[in-house]
Amino acid sequence: MIAEITLHTLLAAIVGAIWATPLVVSPAARNSLDKEALKFFLKSYFFRFNIFLILMLALYLGVVYFFMLPEYELIWSDAKNLTILIILGLNILNMFLGLIIDNTKIDSSSNFFKFIHAFSVSILASTSFAALYFLIEKFLTL
Repeated sequence: MIAEITLHTLLAAIVGAIWATPLVVSPAARNSLDKEALKFFLKSYFFRFNIFLILMLALYLGVVYFFMLPEYELIWSDAKNLTILIILGLNILNMFLGLIIDNTKIDSSSNFFKFIHAFSVSILASTSFAALYFLIEKFLTL
């Protein structure tokens, strides 16, 4: 029972964080910071944001592994856990993509930047929709 509540909370935190970023944090930062401060804030925020997502996904898998997984069963044998593992790997990749974008001099109008940015946004969107699907699925089965 407590493990299920923890999983609900972790999924809700993932969805809430992903949707709060473009709807609340970015517009507030754009309205209140100058150009240099905004650049520094967004670099550091998205790094911390990716760390937060990675920790939440790892905690989700940790709760499943230690409290809900039957004995002698592989964690990736369930489709839901396999999906979370794939999303965890993609978010780790997303963190490294963000570091590449932040620490190199890439022109923001180049095709390479547009591709990496679109790939990063698609990773965040897929993470959000998968977590939302699993959250809704859990509430519908209760």
